[in-house]
Amino acid sequence: MRHNKWIIALAGVPAALAFLTTGTTPPTPLPAPSAVEAAATSEGAPVTGPVLSSPEPAETPAPPLSAAERARMAAELQRLKTRDAKQLVEVVSQAAEEAGSVVPPSFLLAIAHTETHGDVLAVSPAGAAGLAQATPAAFMMEGVEGPLFITNDYLMGTRAYIMKKPLGDALNITERVLDGEATLPQALELLETARALRRVGVEELEALAPRAPELFMQRVRAADARNEQALDELGRLLSEGAPRQALDGFREGLQSEFDAAMDEQQVRWMRYAEALKAERDRVLRAHFGQDPAKVMAQRRYEAGEVLGAKLDARFSPTKMALFLTRHLETKRQQALEAGIGADELEVWTAALYNGGRVNVLRLRSGLIRSIRETRDYMKKVPEMRQRLERVAGATG
Repeated sequence: MRHNKWIIALAGVPAALAFLTTGTTPPTPLPAPSAVEAAATSEGAPVTGPVLSSPEPAETPAPPLSAAERARMAAELQRLKTRDAKQLVEVVSQAAEEAGSVVPPSFLLAIAHTETHGDVLAVSPAGAAGLAQATPAAFMMEGVEGPLFITNDYLMGTRAYIMKKPLGDALNITERVLDGEATLPQALELLETARALRRVGVEELEALAPRAPELFMQRVRAADARNEQALDELGRLLSEGAPRQALDGFREGLQSEFDAAMDEQQVRWMRYAEALKAERDRVLRAHFGQDPAKVMAQRRYEAGEVLGAKLDARFSPTKMALFLTRHLETKRQQALEAGIGADELEVWTAALYNGGRVNVLRLRSGLIRSIRETRDYMKKVPEMRQRLERVAGATG
């Protein structure tokens, strides 16, 4: 019987605000970056995550899968309509073994299945690509080598996504006060959290700076200054007792700014995704001399490696498996630095993979009440990991 271990409990880090100042090194002096994705907010209480049994705490690498275990996991994934299940298990388990990952292959495979059902050529409406749906910024930050398809639309959409977050935070707090859901002391406490979070995500934009025109970071700094101004203005209104007329006017202006940023994000990412798919198909047609749809249906892994070399490394199954291994380790470390205990570490690692640090920090601190997709992800991924291990004989 196999028992995979991958969690390290971190005791003694109390508040959710531990999450606010750890995980990534703050960027070099900027007036103040970040912005809340209020559109990711939905009704409901703050997510605490489902309590599922997790592997025992341990720092040692997860044991590699035996040939029999790989075969049983592949058969189960095939039953679940995962594309190229055998190849997926092989490429992911090999990447995990070579990296000496403490995250078990079953967890990596659960991510890949949940993201795309193993489609190595997938492109999301927001332009994430590959079997584990990586963005160019995340791929670059994990240090995986290879070409990346980056356009002005991607840069502008990502800037809008990150830099609108503090505006969304201010909008969220204002609405709670106006709706009577938050007292002034509660609103002031949330405002301090928003101030602590306002630069989270700017590291992604700085990672993109070498691939962007100089104007890109100039506009990041301008948006950063505006975000700080908005939070300071809200602080002034709250300190004056939150006069309703002034707060209403403040909310109206913020909503207009936030909506404009949201529109830019969505339009730019949609254009980027369409351009990436068009380039993917063009490269496949030129290389294979066939209809791209036929190539993608019959020769996915071969096509993925061609695309990974000629267009974007995120399409390469081997490069994406390496990214997945590194990125899940990164998310696990962010959860550890947040002081999340062993019982919840697995579900919050999954949440960070899906929602990103920029949203999950807000989720845990109460600025965002619920993100439905992330909430569902926190349940699906650990359950799939457990299912694969049961099938493989890992947990009995």
